[in-house]
Amino acid sequence: MFRSRWGNHPCDYQTFHKLKLLNIVYQEAIRRARAWQRWYRKDPHNRVVRRRIRNAQGQTIGYEPSIPVPEPVLCAVFSQKTLEKRQVDKRGNFSRDGFVEERVVLEHAWIPGDYAAARKPVSEPADVRPLHCSAAEIDDLYEKARAWLEVQDLR
Repeated sequence: MFRSRWGNHPCDYQTFHKLKLLNIVYQEAIRRARAWQRWYRKDPHNRVVRRRIRNAQGQTIGYEPSIPVPEPVLCAVFSQKTLEKRQVDKRGNFSRDGFVEERVVLEHAWIPGDYAAARKPVSEPADVRPLHCSAAEIDDLYEKARAWLEVQDLR
């Protein structure tokens, strides 16, 4: 617990800034995981972009050859692909043996909650909600997230 002029916080200012960067990367991981899920839901022959060919008046007169849409890149820090066995596939076909399907699993779901708690001071020290991880674990995640951001060139 740390005391500031606005109230009591669960962490110090440096840890707050690390949580802030972790939250940015976590939100990007959520966006990328959902983009991957939208891409994966489509059948392979529908994962294409068709560009229109227009005449001088702007009317569509045909289409260029289809360009396959590449698989969206996931955030390696907070998400991973797993294989899941299901009894019913996406078309509703049942099988006793089951179907193996890829899924994206997000880890460290506590980050947005801890970041929100660190942003809002409370008046009483007893009301401070402790962080889910220690400072060392946050530092380790922060270094991984920073390295991933440098590779992705998002900042």
